[in-house]
Amino acid sequence: MLSLLAACILLTTPPATPEVPPAEPHLYINETSLGVVLGYNLNEISFVASHCEAINRYMEQVLFMPALPPPKARIELVETQNASPVSVRNMSGEILTQINVNTQEDITGQVAEAAACTWLARAALAGGRPYDKSPLWLRQALKSEIIGLLRPAMVDWWYRQGRTSTPSSLDKIIKGQATDRESFLFWRAVRSEMGSSAEQVKVLINSAQGEDILKLVVKNKSLDENWWLTARANLLLSRTPVSLGMRESAETLDDLSRFVFDLGQGDIILTGPMAVKNRDAPGVKLEMKSRLVALRREVLRQNPVYHNAWRTLGTWLENFSTAKPEELDQQWEEFLKERSTANELRKEIEAALSSGLSKKEGQQ
Repeated sequence: MLSLLAACILLTTPPATPEVPPAEPHLYINETSLGVVLGYNLNEISFVASHCEAINRYMEQVLFMPALPPPKARIELVETQNASPVSVRNMSGEILTQINVNTQEDITGQVAEAAACTWLARAALAGGRPYDKSPLWLRQALKSEIIGLLRPAMVDWWYRQGRTSTPSSLDKIIKGQATDRESFLFWRAVRSEMGSSAEQVKVLINSAQGEDILKLVVKNKSLDENWWLTARANLLLSRTPVSLGMRESAETLDDLSRFVFDLGQGDIILTGPMAVKNRDAPGVKLEMKSRLVALRREVLRQNPVYHNAWRTLGTWLENFSTAKPEELDQQWEEFLKERSTANELRKEIEAALSSGLSKKEGQQ
């Protein structure tokens, strides 16, 4: 009986399967114009490769610089504890860049910095100079240019921020202690002063090889603090933003809807209904046509928060000379409601953003 039970157990027990050794991780390789990217995660490899190609597009299409001579760099994605986010070394005449993917969740800035440092190191070696003498501000500026090339909205955001933010001192920028935005604006201001592409390339290469940019004299002007503040202001004023932020949209809307006229007794401020009562006055007619032209030209650039308010003001202006006064008064009331709603929404968004930034700074 016992042997029969043992036989049944033996027959119902599946045979043991030999242990299968774990598969070796697959090494992915992506060859770019800047260097050969290697790693074990295909998505990460593709992400790094896009940044490598971006800096080459920037050099060739923006600065019209010829491609760097070989050898290409070797760019490795590694997972190392207690290592720097980006390291660049000269390995027997070839640049080895390592990106430590363990360091932070969002590696956009880290990868852009790696691409910038790799390009600068290759440029210095190609000129027979030490690979690691490029200044911090230039690494930061090119990092920002890469981000701007891959995310064009960031460029518009930096310009908008620049108009409302206190400029960083030139000393902080040169030491790499300023924000990415300020280094970005500094490099753009320098390029604007240089004028020709050849001069821009010359400054870039010289800086990559360790020369002090503050020793430059451009158009009989030294690159000092006074120059920087003036050049920064000119740069920001000369560029029309692609789209406007909430503050700019609100301010421009207020300007368009504020009516100051001289009706024979000096300048007075008119509300919408008051302007309608005086719409036959030549000056009022001409000004309202001008406001409508300005609104049509600018409405597509407005922040979505103020879009409805802009559209309702546009409807009022379009009907200003033909609609009945009571119809215009109703449209004006609708505009005031839309503007008030937009202002409240703006306050909520700004409060949420401020709270988020405060929490992030506290965590750091």
